[in-house]
Amino acid sequence: MDVAQTQVLTVPLTTGEQDQVRIAAEATGKTVDDFLREAVLTAAYDPFLAALERAADTIAARASEDLIQHDYAG
Repeated sequence: MDVAQTQVLTVPLTTGEQDQVRIAAEATGKTVDDFLREAVLTAAYDPFLAALERAADTIAARASEDLIQHDYAG
């Protein structure tokens, strides 16, 4: 993916949410933009989320396998 082609993510925040983000960014010594960028990338690369997605795929595959009936009685 070409980063230059990526559209800017925009998420509307309430005033209270903006204050929370500003306070959190200040606490980490980062600008709000840097803090938000890091938070978004961390969430995107969350290994727990990736594991959940793989688990969901595995469950879905097993569910479809369970629908197959093998009747060898003859």
